Amino acid sequence: MHPLQVGLNLLGAEAMYGGRIQPVLDLAARADRAGVDLISTGDHLGFNATAHAERVERHGFAFTLDHPWYEPISLLSAVAAVTRRARLGVSVLIATVRPPLLLAKQIATLDALSGGRVAIGLGVGWQEAEYTATGMPFDARFRRLEETVTACRELWEAAPATFAGRGYAFEDFHSYPQPVQARVPVLFGFGPSRRNFDRIARVADGWTVNPADMDSFVESVALLRRCFTDRGRDPDSARIQVSITPTRDTSGAVDLDATADRVRHWHRAGATVVVFRPAAFDCRAEDVETLLDWMAGLKEETR
Repeated sequence: MHPLQVGLNLLGAEAMYGGRIQPVLDLAARADRAGVDLISTGDHLGFNATAHAERVERHGFAFTLDHPWYEPISLLSAVAAVTRRARLGVSVLIATVRPPLLLAKQIATLDALSGGRVAIGLGVGWQEAEYTATGMPFDARFRRLEETVTACRELWEAAPATFAGRGYAFEDFHSYPQPVQARVPVLFGFGPSRRNFDRIARVADGWTVNPADMDSFVESVALLRRCFTDRGRDPDSARIQVSITPTRDTSGAVDLDATADRVRHWHRAGATVVVFRPAAFDCRAEDVETLLDWMAGLKEETR
């Protein structure tokens, strides 16, 4: 069993500081010093108001229409400047609303700026309006995500790079800087299925799990590892990242002891990284040190 790694998701953390973003960078630096293994954020380019309202009603979407979604690569570049060791990621970046050449450049630049610390989660999102607004096709987006990563890896690992896809192509193309890492870890934020896990095993390095898919987590981990084996890859190399929502007591308050029990359960079941979002834990600025200490304690248990 892999030692547990812990992550801090900064999405919404500015609310602890009156909406100011600079203290969020200070939080990232403190988390890095405290031993947090991953600092991440989320991604949306914007919302159609009707689509947003439907998402809230049908899926309990936790973010208001006017929530500030800082562009993740830009935010993580600022985080890279104030941290030294934690990996940097997104859960998940909607890759297929971005041209592959631009996406490859952004991620390679972040990896270079951070000294090789990117571990990026990619997905296809749920909102067709984001595709319409960016002029990208909504159909076949899962296939295009796999193709996008293949194109990015060509740009990251070869110079000159050549690639021919269904919607884009380049030949004898030089793109620098290339990432510091020989292979940038890419995780897919997919629903659990053999088809999706085979996509991960072909071109990615792990799975970032939607909380809605945790009921089948044990079976899903086994299936993912089988897909890695079938592709000739080490099944234990799969990075499995879980976002943890807090357990609450009968009064509705966050119960850290009960939450820790759940973390231990998911780790035993195969999670290699567990990620906590302070905003989901009702965290105030004065509670940050307590949360970081608690996270560090969970990590130490598995060493």
